[in-house]
Formats: sequence, structure tokens, C-alpha cells
Amino acid sequence: MGNILIADRNRADAGILSAGSWVATLPLANLQDRQPTRLARSTDTALASTRFDLDLGAPRTISLLALLRHNLTQGGRWRLRLSDAADFAAALLDTGWRDIWPEITPFGQDLWGEFIWGGKLDPDEARTYGISAYHVLTTPLFARHLRLELDDQDNPDGFLQAGRLIAAPAWQPSRNLAYGWELRHVDESRTIRSRGGQLYVDPLPLRRRLSFTLDHLGADEMLGRAHELDREKGIAGDVLAIVDADQPRHLHRLAIYGTLGETTPMANPSFERYSKRFVIEELV
Repeated sequence: MGNILIADRNRADAGILSAGSWVATLPLANLQDRQPTRLARSTDTALASTRFDLDLGAPRTISLLALLRHNLTQGGRWRLRLSDAADFAAALLDTGWRDIWPEITPFGQDLWGEFIWGGKLDPDEARTYGISAYHVLTTPLFARHLRLELDDQDNPDGFLQAGRLIAAPAWQPSRNLAYGWELRHVDESRTIRSRGGQLYVDPLPLRRRLSFTLDHLGADEMLGRAHELDREKGIAGDVLAIVDADQPRHLHRLAIYGTLGETTPMANPSFERYSKRFVIEELV
């Protein structure tokens, strides 16, 4: 199990987005809005329309790229490039074209009689999560320009869309989250039972809540990263946490994009060792 990844400094938000063809009322700039339901939508599915460039203004450290809440189908692909040059003549990173939906079902693990082509996430289940794509760099890179290309020309919607772009350095604590971490579905639907026993439900969307503690951190890591996260983000700023990036089959379940549910104190339970609890509430 890999240590948790926490991306709280999204460099994409301060960058300049360009290229492609996007609906005027659903512009590319919506990818810089923390609310993932504010979508950027292409005018059609042509390759020239569904790509975009991001200029970060200056070289920045990037170790995690994510495109949240996209509508690409199981046949969709994406390609990511990072470069110091705006024309991408010399790329620091070029992933090549890759399936944007990862394989999530190991062979032989489906229920009897069920078959999902290529082991991809079932579309009905994907809609309940809001399917997202993630790329974790093996080694962080220092780059100014990002290019993302999307290929799903037969998409039945007639357009491609997404709700959030994240290009960020990711903090991976030296010590992983402590045992006892919790991931739950929060359902705040209202229910009323009549005198006759009938149940009436006002359904609300479910969201996920991730609760965990980081223990035994040194002073520099606690004060410079964990404690600073509260100060920088409060309960309004957005963060992306991936519990275990070494489990690609479960990234859609173990990656949580949201806000801190509360600010919490750091504690000093033993000599030169510090701990802190985190609660992340999913943005839906």
C-alpha cells in the first residue's frame, strides 16, 4: 500500500487556459472553478475542439494531474504533455494516447453471467461516482506548459465535458495514515413516515467522507505541511486526496475531491513526534 497523496496547491487555477473550441456559456475557465458541477463543454467531438493548453506563468512543480467529472466513454482516450516551451517541441512528459477509463475488474472477479468489456468500470456505476481520470508522475517535474488532448469522437453526447482540472504538487507524508482510517457514504436524505406506516423520502445526493490521522510526523513535516494545510485551505478551499495510488483498480473509490470538513489541532503525543486528524468532505 502506497502512502496517501494530498494535493492542495492546484497550480492550474492561476494559469491561462487556451485552444480548443468550447461553448460560450460553459467555457474552458470553468475547469478552474472548485465546484465540479460547473462544466467546461466542447462545441463538438473533433480532436481540434477537445484539446487545450495551460500556461502556468512560470515553471511549477507538478506531480499529479487529474481531470474530474468527465463524460468520455469507455472507448475514450487522453494524452498529457508537459513542457518548458509553448509549442511542446521538447516535452518533459508525453504519456502518449492512453485509455482514460482504467481497467478496474480483475479477471474472474465479475459475478457469474456478467461481462464488462476490457474490465472497465460499468457506465451505470461510473455515473454514481462522476468518473474522473488521474495521472500520478513517478518523478515530479518542473514545467510551465501543459497540454491535454481528449479523443472520444463517437461520444453519443456530441460533445466532451469535464468539471475540474488539477495540476499540482502532491504531498506524500513520510508516514502513511494510521490504521483506523474511515471512508463512508454520507446520506442526508430526509425521510418521513406517515401515521399509516408509509415511508416518504426526499432523496439527496450521497457524498463521501474520508477521516484519517497522520501520526509520528517530525516537526518540520507537521508544521511545514500538515499544519499549513489548515491555514491555507480552511474549510472553504479544495483538496484532492488519494488514499492509495498503488491501487489503480480502485482509484475511483479511493480518490476524494472535496473540502476539509473541519480544522483540527495538531497534537504532540510524544517527544518530537506530532499527529493531526483530517476530515475531507466530498464536493458533489
